[in-house]
This record gives sequence, C-alpha cells and structure tokens, in this order.
Amino acid sequence: MEDGRRWSIETFGAHGVHIRNQVSLLVRDEHTASADAQDASGHRSKSVYGEFWRGILERFEEFGKLPGAALIRPGRAPYNIPVINGVALFPWRYGRSRDRDLTTTPFVTSEARTAMLDLRVATQPELNLGLPRPELTEEEQQLTEVVEAAMADAKVSSNKLVVVAVSSSAIALHDIIWGDVTLSDDGYLDFGFSESLMSLKPSKLFAVPDTGKTFTSGEPPARELGVHGVDEASGDDPSDV
Repeated sequence: MEDGRRWSIETFGAHGVHIRNQVSLLVRDEHTASADAQDASGHRSKSVYGEFWRGILERFEEFGKLPGAALIRPGRAPYNIPVINGVALFPWRYGRSRDRDLTTTPFVTSEARTAMLDLRVATQPELNLGLPRPELTEEEQQLTEVVEAAMADAKVSSNKLVVVAVSSSAIALHDIIWGDVTLSDDGYLDFGFSESLMSLKPSKLFAVPDTGKTFTSGEPPARELGVHGVDEASGDDPSDV
C-alpha cells in the first residue's frame, strides 16, 4: 500500500483517500483561478493573487460536509476550518518562492494558529464497516475498518492538526506538502508524516459537489498549470491570519 494513502486512511478514516485526492485538486484549481484573476486584473500589484489563500479556505469548507466532520472557528479567527473525525485540516501558504524553506518559516503568527492544536471537538465518526468503497483496494478497505473501529471508541478528538503547506506565486505553483504537525516552543512546525502532493494526479471521480457559490466557485478557464516556474520579482501579497 502506498505510504500516502495508508497515512490518509489512518488519519481521517474512510474518507482519507478522498481527502488526499481533493486537497491536491482544490489547491491546483484555486491556483489556476487566482492566477487567471491576477492576469485579468492587469495590475502590477500581485494583491489579486494574494487572495489565493482565502480562496483555498473557502474550497476546503467542502470537507466540513463529510459525515463525521464539522467546520470549526479556531479561537477568534475570521474563518472556519474543517475538522474530520477529530482531525483539523488547515491550508497554509508559507511562501512565494521555490527556495522558501518550510522548516524555517514561523507558523504561529496569531492566536488562531495556536488554537488549532487544541480544538477538542466531540466526534461521531461515520461507520460503514464492510461496505465497499470503489476508491479503496481490498487491503485499504480492511485498514479502514480497523481505523474506524478505533475512532468509534474515542469520545473527543485527538487534537491532531494536519497542515497543507503551499508555496506559490501568480507565476507558478511550487509545492504542496501536507502532514500531521506539532508545534515547537518557538512557533515552528514539526512534521510527523509529510508528503508532497505535487506528483499526485488527482481525479474528480469522487469529488464532493459544492452547492454553495463563492467568488472562487465555477469552472476556471482552461490553462496550463505553472509549476516550479520562475518566481515573482515583486508585488504586494497580503499575508494570512
């Protein structure tokens, strides 16, 4: 079994493989939509693409519709993040450059970031033991049953946080790294498992339909997705909170 698929099941249960696929797909779609919006604006400032991070937050709200999931506001943040079977999922745009080092970029820049590691959400995981899931192999289905049986015994969340760390600019999507994290004393992230999703070829076969309309909704126009390209030379880029 592929390590990334195994970890996603062990972390999120039955929907782990779907979430892994969708994380890669949603980040890529939002990058394309935001880059197109930046191009259409004609602005020298890159502030239009700077809304990319908030667009991902909106797209990730679809995970809150999954059984056993909820959208939770961390601290006093002006946004909600999905918590699936007790595991919080947060997108973090940590850099604009290929050379930006994830391990040397501080994560805790607000009270909300700290609160993500202590949400303590009551969970009611979906149990479909024995039901076939077409996206899973037989081995993965067996693992899912074991994981979800263990989740059924838990009354509160494990306070686990999974971060989707993205490096991107209006020119290119440089990297998508996700994994479970803990917080160091000086506010940096320590990853347990981590995986780059840049080589994953996501499929929309098992996508959850989005019934809401946002400024990022709708099919983006077809364009070639820039990856690992040249970096932005200059321009404004509002930071997240």
